[in-house]
Amino acid sequence: MKRLPSIVGELAWIVGAGALAGALALGVAALSTVHDEVDELLDDALRASAEGLAPLVARLPRPSQDEPPTVHQAGHFAWVLLDARGAVRQHSADVDASPLLLQAPRAGFSDLAHWRVYGQAVGSQGDLLLVAQAREERHEARNEVFINVGMTYLAVALVVLPLLVLRTRRALRPLELMSERLHRVAPEDLQQDWGLGPPERRELAPVHQALEGLGQRLAQRLQFERAFAAQAAHLLRTPLAGIDAQLAVALKEHPELHRLAQVRSATTRLQRLVLALLRLFRTQPEVQAAPLDARALLCELLPPGLELLDGPPVCVRADAELLAAALLNLVDNAQRHGGALLRLQPSGPNGLLLQDDGLGVSDAERQAILLALQSNTDQEHRLGLRLADLVARAHGGRLLLPPTLPGQGFTVQLELSEPSA
Repeated sequence: MKRLPSIVGELAWIVGAGALAGALALGVAALSTVHDEVDELLDDALRASAEGLAPLVARLPRPSQDEPPTVHQAGHFAWVLLDARGAVRQHSADVDASPLLLQAPRAGFSDLAHWRVYGQAVGSQGDLLLVAQAREERHEARNEVFINVGMTYLAVALVVLPLLVLRTRRALRPLELMSERLHRVAPEDLQQDWGLGPPERRELAPVHQALEGLGQRLAQRLQFERAFAAQAAHLLRTPLAGIDAQLAVALKEHPELHRLAQVRSATTRLQRLVLALLRLFRTQPEVQAAPLDARALLCELLPPGLELLDGPPVCVRADAELLAAALLNLVDNAQRHGGALLRLQPSGPNGLLLQDDGLGVSDAERQAILLALQSNTDQEHRLGLRLADLVARAHGGRLLLPPTLPGQGFTVQLELSEPSA
């Protein structure tokens, strides 16, 4: 059976995908919102660093012209101290000062390719302090805001997701209870409320109403079916029994008329078949199983032109009337498809195997017939198999079609009860 999609699984997928999309969207929104604020905060920090560093570097001794600039260790910020002529007096360690001098140094904020620079005048001799922050540092700060906001939202969504799935399962529980109650409904309960009780959810109220209407229609149909089956059985049994009695009298008076014997035999088969069909096609067939010899029963049903090979009794426990109807149809199928000899053997604890010497079918045709029987699809030329299958199911069993070698006819296996595990 094909696995159906799950409502809970679909909701979980939607919420999970929505959580990821929401985390990304919220992170982007937060990034765009705080972009300017982060820049302002970092600019304030850059200005404060310059103002705090200016008094310190002002007291540094001025190097002579031959003395190289003094190098000082700095953290994430780079700084350069220029004299009035623009020469470098000191700078932070591991920093190439040349990029900071690509444009004319000036006080205040300025932007370079990889730096955000703030210039601060130092002392009374025209020195200028340039404090710079790498743009990668600013990007890292913005990314941290984006990641932190997005991860926080995603963590909340992942915590909420199991709660949503659990709540959805609880909300769908009334549907599971409804299906369990429907499985327990018997045909005699169709006119009642089916034991469903009042709807537990507002959305289930229309379903309850539809099921109640369906139950009433099914109950009416069942009543009509029972009344028809009882009336038809009564109307058909009487004339068929009368015909059989008249034929018996005629045979007693004229035993030389062999055709009368054949007509009486056909009438007996017809009577059994009609009564079996009326019982079989009820909603719940009444099976009256008892021990019997299927071989003896089949011998009574054989039409002219078919011969049953000798063999031991085939003892089964079955409803004689229903089994006779199944055998009649299987025998008719065998004769219509070129069979002349029949072989009957026991099969399993309560079943039989009937094989003819007719034309048979290919393996592909055999598989197609089995598929049609399982899916209740009508087969124009295999209605006898369908009725035999219905008889087997009424007994709690099944009809099987074992593979037969080409040229060896057609085989039907009739299991009248499910094999024990």
